[in-house]
Amino acid sequence: MLIDISTAGAELGLVSDLLHEGGNNEANYPSAEFKHDLGILLFTCIASLLYIIGHAFISMGLNIFVNFVLAVFWGTGAGVLFHVSPFESFTCDKPSSTFNSNWAVYSDHCARVVAMQGLAWALWGLSIILMFGMLFHLVEFKARHNVSMYRV
Repeated sequence: MLIDISTAGAELGLVSDLLHEGGNNEANYPSAEFKHDLGILLFTCIASLLYIIGHAFISMGLNIFVNFVLAVFWGTGAGVLFHVSPFESFTCDKPSSTFNSNWAVYSDHCARVVAMQGLAWALWGLSIILMFGMLFHLVEFKARHNVSMYRV
């Protein structure tokens, strides 16, 4: 859980910084979809951190369900960011004129947007791994010696 809390904390810092800079006005963002995706990522960061604090006090079944829900939200946030943003790790050093006019003024945030996307995908994968790990821990597979498929 230490990697989960540190990664979610880093994502929370990046997302909240971009939201703080842009404010509540959609004109300060490259697109409305990007602004709303930042909101999804902010909610998911806070929900993940609250889950990490209280996960020891809830049942295993509820832990599995919460990890599934968090995986859906992390995957949605990362997928929308991947779809909306023109930035990739190798395009951050390109001049702002190479990007769409909406994103050209936002090109100085390229490294942060790429880092946010990477952390969101990492948290999605971590939620999936935790969900299946808990599921396999909960379900016990063992051979039953008195049961046979071939007895009549």
